[in-house]
Amino acid sequence: MSLQTLDVNAVLHNMHAQILALTTQLAKLQANPPAAAPSVEKKFNKKVEVANWDAFANKFEVATAVLSQLKGPVAGRYTQVRLQECYTACVWPTWDNLKVEIKKYFKLQAERDWACQQIRTFKQGNIRTDDYVTRFLALSIQGGLENEHAVELLEHNVNPCIAEQTYQQDKRHDNLALAAEEVRQVSRAMELYAMHQGGGSTTKNNYPQRRPGSSNQHNHSHGFKPFGLQPGQGAPMNIGAVQGGQMHRFKGSCYNCGQEGHMS
Repeated sequence: MSLQTLDVNAVLHNMHAQILALTTQLAKLQANPPAAAPSVEKKFNKKVEVANWDAFANKFEVATAVLSQLKGPVAGRYTQVRLQECYTACVWPTWDNLKVEIKKYFKLQAERDWACQQIRTFKQGNIRTDDYVTRFLALSIQGGLENEHAVELLEHNVNPCIAEQTYQQDKRHDNLALAAEEVRQVSRAMELYAMHQGGGSTTKNNYPQRRPGSSNQHNHSHGFKPFGLQPGQGAPMNIGAVQGGQMHRFKGSCYNCGQEGHMS
């Protein structure tokens, strides 16, 4: 078990070094863009041809090996976002899914225009927040959006309850990666609150409709239904029906509704 932990730590250390190298490479390319360079997809396909896949034991190793080899400004940003997403969720794509994903995200300009159009109307709706943020970041990379514009779209398209809490708690960021992380954290806090208040499952974007301080007496578990003299619950009790008619029918007025013949 300890040997496995050491192996994972070593791989993560190598990942960190590779991401740092990609970031440095990105800065150099942005400062001195090459006149002409092969596309990311062609470079990727070339690496695939010579790769020895028998050397990789699982999806984690395959994903980190492939993603860390992507080069260029757009690919560098994509690699950073994708590795962080996989590491946070502890879910790594299969080799087949990775091929489809990379081919999809590095298309021609027409495809990037399509991504820009999609992200403008990409509302969260009932999508789970972690999934929504992942897809939003992917579209922003594919569309080549400017950081400020992407942050504005994220705040506009995310669930309004999350956006409201982000503003109220002063957790807005101008950086897209930081803004996305704050959206995740606010969503998790809201899910924990919903669980604490007896809300539903947190696997979907279900936020409590009940406001703090409001009554929660209508929620009864295990099929329990209130009756009789429980205050404020159930139908009014007919006193004349109690104990087989041994008590006389109540002649006063009900404290709740003002009608005669029963009491609350």
